[in-house]
Amino acid sequence: MKEYIAETGGRYTYSDDVLNLQELALSLTALFSECPAFIISGCQTEGNTITPGYVWLGGKIRYFEGANPAGFPYFIYETNTNESIVYANEINKRGRCCYLCAGGTAVPQATDPVTGLPPQYLELSREYAPRLNEKFVGRYALLLDSPASRQKVKKDVTFSGEVTVEKTLKSTKEISAQGSGGRSLRSRVKENGESSLGAYLNELLTAEIVLNTDGSFSFLKGTTELARLDENGFCCDAMNLKRGRIGSGYLYQNHLINIGDDTDDGSININHCGYNQTTSRFRNFNVYDGKKCSIPLFQVEGKTKTVSVNGSFQVCGNGCGYVLRNTSFAKGDPELTAIIEWQDRDKTPIASLGYLTTSTNDFTVSNLFGNLVFLPKGFIDLSGEVRMKGTDIYSIFVTQKNFDDALAKKVSVVSGKQLSTEDFTTTYKKKLDAISNGSIGDGGTGYVTADDVADALKYKLNVSSNLDDLFDKGVARMNLSVYSKSETDGKYLTIKGKLTELINLSADEINGMSPEQAAARKAEKQAEIRVNLDAEKRGTGDLKLSKSSNLSDLPDKAQARKNISVYSTTEIDKMLEGKLSSDGAYTGAIFTETLKKKLEGIKTGSFAYTDSTGASYAQVEGYVPTSQVVKELAKKANRLLDGYNSSDKDTIAANLGLYTKSVSDSRFAVVETLFQDYITFLVKSGKTTAQAQQALRDKFDVFSKKEVTDSYLRKDGKLSDLSLPNADAKKLACRTLGAAYADDYQTKISDTGWLQMNNSGSGTDTRQLFIRQIGNIVSIQGIINTAQRDGSNMGGVVAVIPNQIQPPKYGLRCALCDYNDDHKYNRGSSFIIRANSRSIQLYESGWYNVSTEINFTYFV
Repeated sequence: MKEYIAETGGRYTYSDDVLNLQELALSLTALFSECPAFIISGCQTEGNTITPGYVWLGGKIRYFEGANPAGFPYFIYETNTNESIVYANEINKRGRCCYLCAGGTAVPQATDPVTGLPPQYLELSREYAPRLNEKFVGRYALLLDSPASRQKVKKDVTFSGEVTVEKTLKSTKEISAQGSGGRSLRSRVKENGESSLGAYLNELLTAEIVLNTDGSFSFLKGTTELARLDENGFCCDAMNLKRGRIGSGYLYQNHLINIGDDTDDGSININHCGYNQTTSRFRNFNVYDGKKCSIPLFQVEGKTKTVSVNGSFQVCGNGCGYVLRNTSFAKGDPELTAIIEWQDRDKTPIASLGYLTTSTNDFTVSNLFGNLVFLPKGFIDLSGEVRMKGTDIYSIFVTQKNFDDALAKKVSVVSGKQLSTEDFTTTYKKKLDAISNGSIGDGGTGYVTADDVADALKYKLNVSSNLDDLFDKGVARMNLSVYSKSETDGKYLTIKGKLTELINLSADEINGMSPEQAAARKAEKQAEIRVNLDAEKRGTGDLKLSKSSNLSDLPDKAQARKNISVYSTTEIDKMLEGKLSSDGAYTGAIFTETLKKKLEGIKTGSFAYTDSTGASYAQVEGYVPTSQVVKELAKKANRLLDGYNSSDKDTIAANLGLYTKSVSDSRFAVVETLFQDYITFLVKSGKTTAQAQQALRDKFDVFSKKEVTDSYLRKDGKLSDLSLPNADAKKLACRTLGAAYADDYQTKISDTGWLQMNNSGSGTDTRQLFIRQIGNIVSIQGIINTAQRDGSNMGGVVAVIPNQIQPPKYGLRCALCDYNDDHKYNRGSSFIIRANSRSIQLYESGWYNVSTEINFTYFV
């Protein structure tokens, strides 16, 4: 930028001075170069008057003289003209360009003489006009009082103080609150419409609350759903509450009480209804001992209306302790029964007490398994008649007196003698002596006691317990070679997980990792899975041509045309230069001999008619004018205009061999119904819908949707629905298509091109040292000055490998020396790249400040 200077003494003014001043003024307009048209100052609307002012319009600052009166909307548009001035030799040429503006209620459509384009303009209304504050300042800053309803900031904004939002805060992506240690809380709306509030650690989701589109809530840890709240209630695998209320029920500590019923009849009802809160299914109520016993201590069975106590049942009270009441029958009714019954483990009755049958009112004590034993402290006093099997015992048993009298008539037992009749024989005695004890553990043919059997059964499994009484379930699973539920969940993939369990990192895994380390670990897992699945990494396709691009993604189209021997449009146009174009060719119809004969064969005819004199004329074959047709139709049109009745229509249809509309509708399929009426007709005839559809497909010889899906591939599927179960099938498909199988061919090798080596600091100079990587081969070539180094002559760094090039896995050395017979003057230098290092180190002696050619080549 040149500035005008005029010192004392006077100076000439040159055209350059004027141009410099103009350049200085025009440079100020560069501030507005990216802004649309707006008002810089003035141009205020006062009633029907617009005051004068300056505007930015068409890339120039212009003065507007104002308007009175002005109609709205009002347009200020550019008017540019060139002015001529006299040059040397009295020649008029353009001397200046006038960038002006005018206004009106419409914008002229004529092309501007300076720009060659339609005039640019800005529009003013009574309520709004684009101004400097909005269009320029608002482009780079937020306005406190913007005339627009909305302002847009294209980049990130950071507020160091508190932000208060008086209206709605909206975000098209997410709202995030960042914390320390890589933790953040984010709220967003997903693509499927679900709203999410998630907690993240180093960009990995650790916990999330999701408001689903059906109004339900999901609570997740990572990607695992822990609980769900929907119209059916709150669902989760486990819940830990200190207290809670549901309806009138209140649960706290170990108490369950009714706190909502302010009467003496308040209760807790259990299993009042069943499945889905209906009465379609019975329900049971079980109480256990807290140690996983196999049989409940207290059990209410709804289906049989039975209450079972599997243990000691104690009734404690000050008076009446146990009452059996028949709620259906009163005292004296034959149907009244009430019993207490004892059963064995197989529910077989063994004893009972009470009114057992409806045939009598007898109170019965029954023991089907053993005897009845009464052990009173004193005596048993029976009031009433005592019977045995219905017979009075006095008629069965003898009295003491009768017994003594009869006994006096018997002989006494004499030692060593026996009765004349030997009921207990010697054979029986030998058999009794042969009875011996046996052992369950050792086997044998002896007898065992009930205690032996009970002790042995203690170590056997109960069938009804369903293996719940195993001493060690872990050892049992090991013996059966099966997994527990928790072991299965941790060992196998789930269907709904879609392989995400293989790559997801748990909170424990990422604990202590940086975001880069966590991402690298996740990438390692993904790579291992791709190897197992024989899959390619996303982005590999970028090295191949896309079918949908139609060869537009070829890197070198000229070489591609040369490979397939075709010309480009430019080459064809150049070859056809000077040739006749098709623009002047005759495009009309060719008048052939056939058309000529056809035209000559056209003759004028007429209908049969009677003229005004009464003479009749016969019909003449040929073409007739439209007027004759109209005249002739006028004779026949009355019936068509007046209409036919249904009988007439049926008669005409029969004469012409046609169907009327009603007959056609009932007989033929309607196009709009798409054969549905034909299917309906077959269904009414006794076929199923599927059979009717199959019959229709057989008529047209077409496949069903399922047959097409099972037999053919979709075009838009791009062979993705082709079944290729193994590598041989994939290779066969490639050979059929004339394509290359990816695994058999090397992908396109990447090439970084020659890059300058990086400097390690201010002391190095790598302007003549370059590096290049092609595939897995790296080459370093160029010149380095041994004086340009960071460090000493023994280990100083002269250059650094750029980050986009991989370092060598093993160490490299490039050595130079100058050997003399007089060892006193031997000198040389070594350049070393150590394993996995990016630095080239220098070791030199007597080789200082020498520009030296070096080279390294290595594999990565």
